[in-house]
Parts: sequence; C-alpha cells; structure tokens
Amino acid sequence: MDGKQLRRLRPELDSFLERYLVLFGRVENHAHAEEFIHGLLGGTERRNVENIAESVQDGVVRTMQKFVAQGSWNDADVLDELRTHLAEELGDEDGTINVDETGFPKKGKKSVGVKRQYSGTLGRIDNCQVGVMANYCSKRGHTLFDRRLFLPEEWAADRSRRKEAGVPEGVVFRTKPELGLEMVQAATMAGIPFRWVGGDSVYGDSPTFVQGIRALKKWYVVDTSSDARVWLSKPRMRRTGKVGARGGRPTTKPKAIKKPVTVADAIAKLPASAFHRVTVAEGSKGPIVYEYAELTVWFSEESLPTEEPERLLVRRSLGQEPELKYHRSNAPMEISLQRLAEQRSLRWTIEQDIQAGKGESGLDEYETRGWIGWHHHTALALLALWFLVIQKTRLGEKRTADDGPRSPRASQASRRRSRVERKRNHRVVKLANGTKSNRKAVSRTKTPRRTAATK
Repeated sequence: MDGKQLRRLRPELDSFLERYLVLFGRVENHAHAEEFIHGLLGGTERRNVENIAESVQDGVVRTMQKFVAQGSWNDADVLDELRTHLAEELGDEDGTINVDETGFPKKGKKSVGVKRQYSGTLGRIDNCQVGVMANYCSKRGHTLFDRRLFLPEEWAADRSRRKEAGVPEGVVFRTKPELGLEMVQAATMAGIPFRWVGGDSVYGDSPTFVQGIRALKKWYVVDTSSDARVWLSKPRMRRTGKVGARGGRPTTKPKAIKKPVTVADAIAKLPASAFHRVTVAEGSKGPIVYEYAELTVWFSEESLPTEEPERLLVRRSLGQEPELKYHRSNAPMEISLQRLAEQRSLRWTIEQDIQAGKGESGLDEYETRGWIGWHHHTALALLALWFLVIQKTRLGEKRTADDGPRSPRASQASRRRSRVERKRNHRVVKLANGTKSNRKAVSRTKTPRRTAATK
C-alpha cells in the first residue's frame, strides 16, 4: 500500500485503531502505536523502527525504538483483542486453523533464538530465527492471528544468553508442534469458532500435536511423512506382565504383537483402481486436480496404536513423474474424500498470509534483537495485516488474480466457466466432475522412489 492509498483509507484506519489503542497503556503509547501501524502500512523502503520514525513529523528514533523494544504494553492483550475481532468478522463453525513456520534470516548470534537451522523460507539451513504461525480461514476470509518464537534447546538452557535477550524466566523449550498446539488451544479458549486444523508433516508426525487436537474434539487433515508407521487392522496387544517364549523380563508396557508398516508400503499395495481424480479447488488458471486414494488405518503414536482408526490419504499429482503426498485425518467416515481433499487444499492460505505479512505489513522487517522487541513488532505487524484483510473483505476483494486456490464448494460461479475456458482443459474437468480415472492411464504412471517427507 502506497502513501496515497493509505491517506484514502485514513478514516477507516482511525476507526479500526480506536478499538486497540487503549491496550497500549499510557496515552503517549497510543500515538506511537498509531504512527507505527501507519509506517508498516505506508510502503516505505524498509519498515524498521528508524525509517518509520523518520517518516513521522517530529518523530524521534530513540523514542520509537523504546516503544517497540522495551515498551510496557502487553502484546498478548493486543492479540487477544484481535482474536475477538476476528471471530466477529470471519467466524464460522466450519472454519480452519492452519499452523506453519517461517524463517527470519539474521546475522550474528545476538538475536533471540537465532541459530543455524532449517528455514522453509530459504529452502536450506542458514542463520535465522524461526516463528511458528497460525492463521484462521473461513469462507469469509483468512489472516494470521497468532505466532510463537521458536527458542532452540541451547538457547533455553543458556542463562546468560537468555538474560541478555530478555527471555522471561518462565519460558522453557517447546517444540514447534507444542507451540502450534498452544496457539490452537488459545484460539479455543478465546471462543474462535472452528472445526478443522491443518499442518504439514512436522505437525502430523507429532503425537503431542494430534493428540492435543483430538482432546479439543476438533478434526484435522495434516500431512504425514512416508515413513510414518501404521497398522492396516487393529493390532492385538501383548498383555503386560507376560514373559516371552524365550523367557526374560515380563513386559511392563503394552506392545503390539504385529509390527506396523510404513505409510509408503501400505499405499504401495493399493491397486490402480483405488485412485480417483478429485478437483480440490478452483485456481486462477482453472481446476486444480489430483488423484486420491484412502485407507483406514491405526497410526503408531509412540509405538502404540491410536485408540480409534484414522483415514490415511494419498495424493498423487498428474503427469509422467507424479509426486506423492500423504495425509492423515480423524474426521468421521461420513465426511467424503472430496471434502477432505478440499480441506487439505486450504493449506495455501497460511502460506499466502505469511507472504502477505512480510510483503504488506513488514512482519520480517524488524531490527530488534530481544524477546520483547520480537513479540511487539510481530504483534503490530499482525494487527496491520488484519486491517488490510478487513478492508479487502469490505471492498469485496477477498481474492485477487494472484491468490491461491479456492474450495469448489465456496465458488459455484467458478464452476460455471465459459465454454472457451472449459475447452482449454476438457479432459480433466470431465474426470473431475464424477467419472472414475482411466485405469490404464493410471497404471502407466511411474511411481517415484519413496523418500521421507522433509520440511
């Protein structure tokens, strides 16, 4: 957003901020918060504290730095109000919360949580911080609403580094799935209506995460790696206290008599006729189509089978060298495969929201090193992004030409494409509308070598 566009929306922004300014404490903080949000939205070359302060008439860099890095206001209060506001504007009982992480490249060793670690943003291991993000998605729109800074174990255990970076005493090491679950739990406590949870294999392979979501009585469609273990039928368990045939100590923990198989091996045994073409969404260039198959399985979680069976899904891309993706879901059997495939496709929303946060509201353009500064800056950036989402929704611009796919259920108009567009991809559309995939065509598809999914 450039300065001209921002000036045109000034009345809407002032009205929006009235709801939040009281949360920043002292009156002088109200002005700083307002100026900083304006700076994040104003399209300056780099939206750090110095540039934002210099863009404000009579702005003092040191004062603005103190407001972000050391201010006495509580970012948690701001995000609590954002959650309430989000529920009012986008809330839907069939809504979805997605979790994902993103990297923030950094130099040096002083920035809180920084280390050489894998960043999906960079596609490699590099010196960076990692934030775990959560977005909310419904038929009314989507946006980021929460985040957690991942603090590596060596940081959590280093008292001197913690003290220098201002890490609170009560903060302990949490894995990314644990941080993701915390945000889903916080959304539940805040009364955000939702039914579904999504995430990649970092979360789908985590017993802590999926068990936590089940405890909330929510449904998930999450990715799982190809080497995750499953049983194809409910396994018989060896009784505790029983001594094996060769003697030895009696068992103290339940153990399955039969060993589980990998997800990849389970799927490899499916016949070609098990796969059906499914239109998962309507993209800007036409229908997005995959081949899907599913099995009922019991997943291995810490070497024990899940209490209830789950649905193992495999998604196969079309083409000469198809790519396989595996998902798991605890949704009941009456929920169709079509619906689950559509639900998995909503993962694009959090990827787009992270890009929008960085591109449109300066989510990654901070230069503060400490714990408070990171949390203050990112809270302000999420607030600025939320204002943009509200304006796009108000103006009927929920989706632009560059947006990702939409659920076919949410866009009946896109199904009524012109005849010219239908001719462009007639074969795929015909199959996606209900006919089964051509068995001969599927059987000729080359199956790729199975490898573990990586983040």
